[in-house]
Amino acid sequence: MHGTMNKITTQHLIGGRWQAGEGPNTITIFDPATGRPVTDMVESSLDQADAAIEAAAAAFPAWSALSITRRADIVLQMKVLVDRNVDELAHLLSLDNGKTLTEARAEVGRAAEAIAGAAGAPGIYHSQCGNIAPNLDARRVRIPLGVCVAITPFNFPVMNPSMFAAWSIVCGNTLVLKPSEQTPMITNMLFDLFRQAGVPDGVLNIVHGGVALGERLVSHPKVAAVSCITSSPVAKAIYANGTAHGKRVQANGGGKNPFVVLADADLDKAAEGIADAAFGMSGQRCLAASRCIVVGDVYDRFLDKLAAKSREYVLGGGRHPGVTMGPVVSAGSKARVIAAIENSVRSGATLVLDGRAHSVVGGEDAAGGYFVGPTIVTGLSSKDPVDCQEVFGPFLVVHKVASFDDAIAMANDTEFGNAAAIYTSNGSSARAFEMACRAGNIGVNTFPAPPMNFQMGGIGASFYGDIHVLGDGYMLFYTDHKVVVSRW
Repeated sequence: MHGTMNKITTQHLIGGRWQAGEGPNTITIFDPATGRPVTDMVESSLDQADAAIEAAAAAFPAWSALSITRRADIVLQMKVLVDRNVDELAHLLSLDNGKTLTEARAEVGRAAEAIAGAAGAPGIYHSQCGNIAPNLDARRVRIPLGVCVAITPFNFPVMNPSMFAAWSIVCGNTLVLKPSEQTPMITNMLFDLFRQAGVPDGVLNIVHGGVALGERLVSHPKVAAVSCITSSPVAKAIYANGTAHGKRVQANGGGKNPFVVLADADLDKAAEGIADAAFGMSGQRCLAASRCIVVGDVYDRFLDKLAAKSREYVLGGGRHPGVTMGPVVSAGSKARVIAAIENSVRSGATLVLDGRAHSVVGGEDAAGGYFVGPTIVTGLSSKDPVDCQEVFGPFLVVHKVASFDDAIAMANDTEFGNAAAIYTSNGSSARAFEMACRAGNIGVNTFPAPPMNFQMGGIGASFYGDIHVLGDGYMLFYTDHKVVVSRW
């Protein structure tokens, strides 16, 4: 595997063949743990993007003609190979993205779970029949769309491509993927495993590049549907571009997720859960806690517990023994988090924890890494831009409010609606929060990540489209249907 990967980690998969990029720009891939360059990759040209779509279109008739059980068999083999290569996938994921090995293995596990769900598609890809009148039958038949495009982010470069690849092709479509240009190596390894699983040439294609490449894919006349996970401004732009060109689009954006702590909560569990939600995976999750709202007189006690738990993180390279928090993905990401810290201080906020001062293990190797430790800020207005805009890093603002109603009002005072959570021992309060909070994913005494068999929510600027990802959303998004009425 290592020898093969050395040849393809910086290439593009078009029509079953790995090939070098022909685009105008060269992308340098850095190890986030050291800041050192790992390799260079020439991006795909627009002609290569067109070629990938043409290859997918050419592969579609034969692939869609296979029975869904045969397609599901191949998808199941994709899962087998992911399971078999967990350690190698996790290692390359850590190098590409910066995650700790524990976090990387967890992501690979979630990817395998998503692929397994797609392998079960024959159970829900059924027609509906009925004797609607004497000698008159009706049935609904699901049909694939054609060529699909997926645009995926850097923060889950195994799980997100696995979700879109497995579900799009099991439904009979073909796919062109544009992953984040910051984490191309791990996605190439993943797609090479999928080819080994028996996916025919042209069914899965991968091209690497920036905005111009994405715009070309989204607007191409032979593309039927576009899925993306990205920031909200980019999601909005992709949705507008795709729908203007007649595509079916699901565009998942960012969030500014509130986690509420009531006075009756178990404060130790709340502190542990919110620290993990804010600083796990270095805060680079669309469901991460970025605002914490504490109700009543437990504020000081909770803040002490939260700060103590957050200080326990061991910051360093993800492959270093004992490390529990890795770097952010890039120098730009680090600069964005530091800017949020500096802007908060200028606005009069108090730094309970300053991530710039967190010690880093690894010595000289880590000196150039993109490290920012857990940062906790208090005394910031909820109207401050720092508390309204997504930072996407280990940065948490903690607020104190007087009542449950005040907490709901503050939680909902945002354009986003990705996730929210409440910590309480009162079922009535939890129920009221579920109903009143405008977020698509709700956690009660836990992190609000939905299981793979549930559609992922998203409200407001966190989602543009009609059909969400995960669960039966994939089947609805990646197929159309026809109704056949027959008399014999």
